[in-house]
Amino acid sequence: MKILVLCSRFPYPLEKGDKLRMYHMLRYMSMKNEIYLVALTDHEILKEHIKTIEPIVTSLKVIKISKTKGFLSLLKSIFNKLPFQILINYDKQIAKSIKNLASKWKPDHIFCQLPRMAEYAIPLPYPKTIDYMDAFGIGMERRANVVSGITSKIYALEAKRMKIYEKNIFEKFDNHIIISQQDANQININKSHEIKVIPNGIDTKFFLPQDKKAKYDIGFIGNMGYPPNIDAAEYLINKLRPNLSNNLTYLIAGARPDKRVKLLADKNVCITGWIDDVREAYSDCKIFVVPMWSGTGQQNKIMEAMAMGIPCITTSPVNNAIKGRHGIELLVADNESEFRQCIVTLLNDTKKYKEIQKNALIFVQNNFSWSHSVNMLLETMASK
Repeated sequence: MKILVLCSRFPYPLEKGDKLRMYHMLRYMSMKNEIYLVALTDHEILKEHIKTIEPIVTSLKVIKISKTKGFLSLLKSIFNKLPFQILINYDKQIAKSIKNLASKWKPDHIFCQLPRMAEYAIPLPYPKTIDYMDAFGIGMERRANVVSGITSKIYALEAKRMKIYEKNIFEKFDNHIIISQQDANQININKSHEIKVIPNGIDTKFFLPQDKKAKYDIGFIGNMGYPPNIDAAEYLINKLRPNLSNNLTYLIAGARPDKRVKLLADKNVCITGWIDDVREAYSDCKIFVVPMWSGTGQQNKIMEAMAMGIPCITTSPVNNAIKGRHGIELLVADNESEFRQCIVTLLNDTKKYKEIQKNALIFVQNNFSWSHSVNMLLETMASK
C-alpha cells in the first residue's frame, strides 16, 4: 500500500509525544508499505535528523512553515472560528504543494496525524485515516482550569473551538484512531464508539534495565517546555519535597526547560535539559514520580521508566490510559499525602520495590508493542 503521511512536526528527535508516536509508526509501516512523508517545520532540520528518517520512507518532503504567517493567522482569528493550532499550521501555498505531491505520488491512503493537519488532508480525493492522538479539546479545557488571567481565557477559547472542530471533521475521514480508551470516551464526538484505540508501544529492546547504581532518589523526565510537565515539576519540588527527607536528591531532565523549571534547581535538584540518550536519565533515578492530572493522552515516560525497571508513582487520570494495577505494576496517588506515602514506601521497602520493578517490566512487555499497534493501524486503513 502507498501511504501519504501528513504530520505537523518533523518526527525526529523524539522529545515530544507526537514525534515519538509518528517515528515508530513510520518505522513499522514502512516494513511492508511505501511511505510518502510530508512534514511541516518552523525551523531548520539538522542533516543528521533528516538522515535518520530518509531510510524508512520512500519519499520525504519537509515544508517550512512561516512563523510570521502563523502569527498573522492568529491575529485574524477574531474573524475565524477555527482553533488557533489549526490556523497557525495552515497555509494556502502549502496546501497547494501537498495537493500537487499527492497527484504525483497517487497514494492508496492518507494518514493524517493530529487534527491540526486535517485542513490539508480533507480536500484530497483518497481514503483517509486521522489520528486524533489525544482528546485535545478536553486537554485544553483542563489546562484553562489550572492557570489564571488572560492565559486561562485563551485556553478556554481554544478548548471550545477545538471540541467543535474535532466533532466537525469526523465525517470527513474514513477511519479514526486515538491513543487510549479514556481519550475516546472524553472526546466531543457523537460517534466516538467508532474511534479505534491504538496505544503507543515501547521499544523494549531499547529501553532495558541497566546494571548501574542510581544517582538520584526521585526523577521526572519529559519535554520541560510543555506546560503540564512544568506544573508537574513544580508540584514535585514545591509541594512534595517539603514533606520528605531533606537528604533526598531529584533529577528533572528533558528538552527546553522553561525558566520556571530552571528556578527549581539547587544542590539537591538537578535540571539537565536535553539528554542525547534518555536511558541515561532514567537509569539515574531510583524511582520515577509523575504528578500529572491532565487525563488525556498516554504518558510514554511512565512506560519507558517501567521498561527500564524504575518503579513509578502517578495519578489516577494518567494511569487510566495505562491501566496498571496499583501496588502491583505501579503506585497511584492523587494528593500530597498519598504521594508522600508511596515515595516513602518505595524508598524504604526493598521487597515492595523489587516486586513492582519485576511486575512493571512484564506488564510493559505484554501490553505495549509497536508491532501490534501498527498492525492494528494498517488493518484499520485496509478496511476503507
